[in-house]
Amino acid sequence: MTEMPFIPRFVILIVEDEGERVGLPWIAPAYYAFRDMGVEVAIATPLGGPPILTTLRTTAGESSAVERFKADRNARDELADTLSLDQIVVEDFDAAFCIGFSGRIWADEDRAVAAFVRSFLSAGKPVALVPGRYSLVAPEGAGAGLLILGDSEASPLHAARALVHLVCEMHAAP
Repeated sequence: MTEMPFIPRFVILIVEDEGERVGLPWIAPAYYAFRDMGVEVAIATPLGGPPILTTLRTTAGESSAVERFKADRNARDELADTLSLDQIVVEDFDAAFCIGFSGRIWADEDRAVAAFVRSFLSAGKPVALVPGRYSLVAPEGAGAGLLILGDSEASPLHAARALVHLVCEMHAAP
């Protein structure tokens, strides 16, 4: 019998934070980095449903990933109908990619984001937080996982690539 190739499964969590909204320039590069590398992606928000994004109007100088996302009906449909955190089963995914969260990550029990991140890390699964500039990360929730933080416009793409390579290496290791 032929062994099926390993296909990583990631969850992208989009979190709007106290008036700060996430935009497609943060979501699209990571989304397509995962898709183009053969990763299965599920998109989630804390409560499910569409996230509140910054403007979706076309602007001058948009990245090719943003233009691609706007033209991709399937991607737009996924974004309009996200899973809620209580629908995510950690065992079904190899890593988590969190976009838009800033603040005291371990003190966010009201939206369950801290528990979500902690559950992945405790299971030894990597998590990327982008942007990570305001995240106060304490070792209490890290478990055996790996936490990747990013804070620049290029961070979503770099963190996405790092997660894919890490998960593939972890899967290949004996």
